[in-house]
Amino acid sequence: MTRPSPTLRQFADPACFDVFESDLAFFEHKLASFVPPDAFDAHAHWYDLRHILSAAEVEPPIDRPEVGHAAMLASMRRWMGSRLLTDGLYFPFPVRTLDCSAANRFLANELAARPGCRGLMMIRPQDEPAEVERTLLEHAFSGFKVYHCFADRDDTFHADQSEFLPEWAWELADTHGLWITMHMVLPRALSEPANLQYIREHCLQYPAAKMVLAHAARGFNAAHTVDAIDELRGIDNVFFDTSAVCEPAAFEAIIRATGTTRLMYGSDFPISEIRGKAISVGDGFMWLYQHNVDWDSWPHGEHNLVGIESLLALQQACRTMCLADRDIERIFSTNARDQLGIDKRGQSVDVQQQYRHAKTVIPGGTQLLSKRPEMFAPDHWPAYYEQAIGCEVIDTTGRRFIDMASNGILACVLGFADPDVNAAVIRRVQLGSMATQQTYDEVHLADLLLDIHPWSEMARFTRGGGEAMAVAVRIARAATGRDRIAICGYHGWHDWYLAANLGEEGSEALVGHLLPGLDPVGVPQSLRGTTLPFTYNRLDELDALIAAHGDELAAIIMEPTRHTDPAPGFLEGVRERADRIGAKLVFDEISIGWRLCLGGAHLAFGVTPDIAVFAKSISNGFAMGAVIGNATTMTAAQSSFISSAYWTEGIGPAAAVAAVSKMRRIDVPAHLADIGSRFLAGWLDLGSRHGVSVTTGGRPELPTIGFDHADGNALMTLFTRRMLDHNFLAGGGFSPTLAHQPRHVVAYLAAADRVFSEIAESIALGDIQQRIDGLEKHTMFARLT
Repeated sequence: MTRPSPTLRQFADPACFDVFESDLAFFEHKLASFVPPDAFDAHAHWYDLRHILSAAEVEPPIDRPEVGHAAMLASMRRWMGSRLLTDGLYFPFPVRTLDCSAANRFLANELAARPGCRGLMMIRPQDEPAEVERTLLEHAFSGFKVYHCFADRDDTFHADQSEFLPEWAWELADTHGLWITMHMVLPRALSEPANLQYIREHCLQYPAAKMVLAHAARGFNAAHTVDAIDELRGIDNVFFDTSAVCEPAAFEAIIRATGTTRLMYGSDFPISEIRGKAISVGDGFMWLYQHNVDWDSWPHGEHNLVGIESLLALQQACRTMCLADRDIERIFSTNARDQLGIDKRGQSVDVQQQYRHAKTVIPGGTQLLSKRPEMFAPDHWPAYYEQAIGCEVIDTTGRRFIDMASNGILACVLGFADPDVNAAVIRRVQLGSMATQQTYDEVHLADLLLDIHPWSEMARFTRGGGEAMAVAVRIARAATGRDRIAICGYHGWHDWYLAANLGEEGSEALVGHLLPGLDPVGVPQSLRGTTLPFTYNRLDELDALIAAHGDELAAIIMEPTRHTDPAPGFLEGVRERADRIGAKLVFDEISIGWRLCLGGAHLAFGVTPDIAVFAKSISNGFAMGAVIGNATTMTAAQSSFISSAYWTEGIGPAAAVAAVSKMRRIDVPAHLADIGSRFLAGWLDLGSRHGVSVTTGGRPELPTIGFDHADGNALMTLFTRRMLDHNFLAGGGFSPTLAHQPRHVVAYLAAADRVFSEIAESIALGDIQQRIDGLEKHTMFARLT
C-alpha cells in the first residue's frame, strides 16, 4: 500500500523513511562498485526542525529535531552500507519560514567536530551584507546557499536569479573566493535566456567566485541542460552538482561540454531518502512519488529511493561517456575537495616523475620534438594532460592551466575538443571507424576542399602533415620524372627532406630551416644532393639552384608565408620560375593554412600552386592530412605506389569535414587576428612599463614573443616557469584559437605583469641562470618563412 510523501516534520526522524534490506541489496549489487571509497557529498542538508517549522507544527514535541551528521549517517547507512559518504559540503534546509541565523549557527556547531567537512551559510536578499560577512568569517563558511523561496514574490518558481541571489553576495564571493550553490528556477532552467545570460555575465564579472549550479543546472528535464550547456563552455568558474537528478542525459551533456572536472556528486539528503524519481515530460518534468503513482497495479517495477535513482543515472552517464575510474573519483571526491581547499587523501601524481620514466621507455621521451618539456621549462613543464577542452588543460596531477602557448602545436584552431568536430568523430567511432570499404566522408572532404580552392581538381589524403609532404614530393617526382627538390623552410622528418643535410662533412644546410644540430643519421647517403635549400624572399638563391640543376628539379617546395610577408613579386617570381623550368610548385600550408584566410595563405596572396598540402587545423587535432592539386599533376599519383591502410580509417575525414564546414560558417581568421593583436599589444606594453626590452614577431594569427637580451632564452625559461605558477602554459609563441576570448588575454597579461617584476629584477641583479637552476629551455625550430 502506498504512503504519502514525507512532510517536513517527518524529516526530523530518519526512521520515518521506508528503507528496506532490499534497498541495501540493490545498492550493493548495482552501485557499490561504482561509488569510490572516500567519496565526498557536495550537496546535503543539515537542519533543526525548530528552525523550520512553526511553534504549532512542532507540537507535540519532536524527540529528535536536530538532523546533523549523526542523524544523516544513521539514515544513509541503511542503504549505502560500507560505501557511506562521511565527509561533505552541507547547508541548511531551505524553506521560506527558515530562521536563517539559527540554522547557520546549528550548521557551524555541527561542522566544528568535522574537519573534513565544509558548510555554506544560507542567505536571503534582505540580509545585511556586513553581518553576513562577519558570520561568514567567524564560522569559516566556504560560501553561500541561495534559494528561490526567499525571493520577494508569491510565485517564487518564476523568480529571476537576481531576486534571490543579491549582488552583494557576488561581491563577497569574489572578494573571498567563495562557493555559491544555487537552485535556479524559471520554467526551462538553464535554457531560459534570462538565466543563461545572468550566469554568464556574473561569472565573468566575478571570476574569483565559484558558481555551482545545483541539480545538474536543474536538469530534472534533461533537455533544459542539454540544450544550453555549450553556452557555458569556457566559463572558468561554473560548476555543477548531481543532486537528485534521476536521468543521465544532463550529466552526459555536462561532461561532454566541460569534462570531468566540473561535475560533483551530491546526495541532496534528506531528499535522497524519499522514494521517487524526477522524469522529463515534454518541456517540463514530474516527480513520481509514493503517493502520486499507483505502484501496486504496476507489475514491472517499484519506486526506488531518490538517492539510488540519482546514482543509477550518474552511473549510466559515466558508462555512456566511457569514463575511467580516475574520472569517476574526480566526480565523487577530487573536484569538490580541490575547490574547497581540502587535501585529497590517497594518491599523489608526480608529472615530472612520469616524464622521467617515459624517457627510459620512449627514445626522446615524446613522439614530437616540439612537445618535449625541455622545449619550454626543463623539469617543470607538465608533460601530460588528462583533459583539454576549449583552451583549458588539466594535467595528470589535476592542475588546471589556460593554454597560451601552442594549443596542440597549432592543430586545434577551433579550440580543444570542439563540440561540432567531436560530435562528428563520436558518431563515426560509434558506427565503426574502419571497414573493408572507404568512408564517403573522404569524397565529401575532397569536394569541400576543391570548392574552396577553385584552381585544384583532385585530392589525396593521409593522416599527418609529414607524410602528406612526402606524398606531395612523390607525386611531383612522378609527374615530372625528375629527382631533385628545391626547398624553403621546414617540411618534416622524412628522408627526402633531411637529405639536405647530407652535404660535405660538417655541412648543415638546414641550420636556418630546422633545429640546429639535427643530424641526418639513418638517412641513406645516396640521397645526397637531392634536396637543395634556398632562403625565403631570396629569388637570387633560387636562381642559383636553377642555374645548376634547373632541368633536374621536380618541385619547388615552400610555405607561402609564415611569420614574414613575401616581398613584392617573390611568390609570383617562384611561380614563374617553376613554370619556366617545368617544376611543380608545392605550397606547404600545414602550419599557416586556415589561419590567415579560409583555405590557406596562398589564396590571400593570389598565387596558385600545382599542389597544396594541409594538415593540423584542417581537422582540429584529429589525424588528417590532405594533398590537393591540379589534375595534370595529381593524376601522376596513379602511376606511383602511394597507399596506406590507416589512410582509409573514418575518424580523420569525419573530423575534417566538420572542421572545414565550421570554418566556412565562422570567420575564424578574424577572431584569431583580434586575439593575437591584443596579445602582442599587451606584451609590448608589459615591456615598456617594466623597462624590459621585448621582441615580437610573426602575425597576430600566429605571434611570437621574446626578450631582447643576451640571456633571452633563459629569460623566456624563467617566464614560462613563473607563468606555470599562475596556471598558464606560456612560452615564446602563441597559437590563438576560436576558444580564446579577450578575458583570457587579460588574465594572461595580469599574471605576466607580476612575472615581469621578477624578470626586471633578475636582469638588474644578473642572476637569471640561478633563478632557473641553470636549466635553460632548448631552442626551437628556426623558420625561414
